[in-house]
Amino acid sequence: MVQPRLIEIDEEDAGRESRVERTTSKAIGPGDIVEVDKKGRRFHALVTALEQVASGRFELALRPLDSRISYRTATVREVVAVWRKAKPRQA
Repeated sequence: MVQPRLIEIDEEDAGRESRVERTTSKAIGPGDIVEVDKKGRRFHALVTALEQVASGRFELALRPLDSRISYRTATVREVVAVWRKAKPRQA
């Protein structure tokens, strides 16, 4: 039985190594699902990329799980909770 995915993932992204270097204070990495509080509005999103800006802070590129949300970026400070991408099972 194949479990369907909740969100569509590009085939090239699916084949990548799942081990990601986590450099933020909250150990957030691409592929994680985060809960974000942006200006009082809370939503869940998939982290697609992580960038460090000139000031040293980390900016997250997001893909919200709810289509009504238009925010596509957030800072690590705005992250309330993190659900890590699971490691693949060893056969």
